[in-house]
Amino acid sequence: MIILNQKRMLDTFLQLVQIDSESGNEKQMQDLIVRLLQEIGVRVYVDHAGKVAATNAQGNVIGFLPGTYKSSPFVLVSHLDTVSPGKNIFPVVKKDCVTSDGTTILGGDDKAGIALILEILRTLQEQKLPHPPIEVIFTLSEECGMTGSKNLAYAKIKGREGLVLDNEELCDLLVQGPAADTLEVWVKGLSAHAGVCPEKGISAVEVAAYALSQMKLGRVDKDTVTNFAVVQGGKAINVVTDAVYLKADARSLKEEKLEKQLAHIRACFDKAVKKYTKKIDGKICKPSVKMKVSKRYSSVHVPKNHPIVKAVLKAAQKQGITMHAVASGGGCDGNVLSGHGFTLPNLGVGVRGCHTVHEKLVLKEFYAAFYIVLETILSYKK
Repeated sequence: MIILNQKRMLDTFLQLVQIDSESGNEKQMQDLIVRLLQEIGVRVYVDHAGKVAATNAQGNVIGFLPGTYKSSPFVLVSHLDTVSPGKNIFPVVKKDCVTSDGTTILGGDDKAGIALILEILRTLQEQKLPHPPIEVIFTLSEECGMTGSKNLAYAKIKGREGLVLDNEELCDLLVQGPAADTLEVWVKGLSAHAGVCPEKGISAVEVAAYALSQMKLGRVDKDTVTNFAVVQGGKAINVVTDAVYLKADARSLKEEKLEKQLAHIRACFDKAVKKYTKKIDGKICKPSVKMKVSKRYSSVHVPKNHPIVKAVLKAAQKQGITMHAVASGGGCDGNVLSGHGFTLPNLGVGVRGCHTVHEKLVLKEFYAAFYIVLETILSYKK
């Protein structure tokens, strides 16, 4: 019979959340996790992702626990950093949950996941449970663009299947997530005196506005969204604006739909260029548009009949939890890892209100997540 040391797991969580680790300030967390893993008997490697990320830490922490039987390793993932305000967190333990004191976040995202992984490793060792090899990954700077996972020492990791522990409610197992791109657009018009001869100018603002008016934005379809969030340009109200910069987010659960949306956006800007091309002093003048697309992360698509998904749902049912395999509109380390051939559903750890001062950890779900993850690991053999 598996016995969870609830007090130790909670104490570990409380210890972790009181370590300041906002993105860029993860060194103290990195050092603590290395020490705790080594105390458990886990072989540890710290890569050099910190050279790329804007952080005081060296890198991602990767841990290796040998299996008791031959199998591919089972991978567990969480992240070291938190969002702001995450300094001087004071956790308040209540009967059924843990909160902050209301002046900061709690840091359950993702220190609940870290505490859970550490307790899993301790339990496997202490209770001498037969298990596959375990590889654990604690990433840097997930909250500010997943820089850690984008620069992970992938050659050090042999496993390609497992779980990300970075979702909120335990009832949702995330098996789909969108691919996401960042769009940057530079619109170049022609300046002129807005009061004396505006007809001799081409307003980059008008070109951009017309292009946007032709686009499908917001909820494009059930899988795809696009949001233009930054528009910058103009210096003086008496000058026809000759340059505008725009920045947008586009994402879709289906990569082909994302490509289709990007083509649609380009076509709208092309249409705007044609509309605002005109003769000025007998010369054909037209605006120009430069568009840059940067891939932020890949999509996640874990089949609902995948053995890990089925094992998680079965383990949840044993805990009396009705769990569903669902899609998410957000991204996490799992998206980046998916682009490197990993299969990693994202399991909830019982957190609510992430990224707010109202964040809390629901203890019943936190403890149930332990049993679900452990049973999934113990059933894994490949």
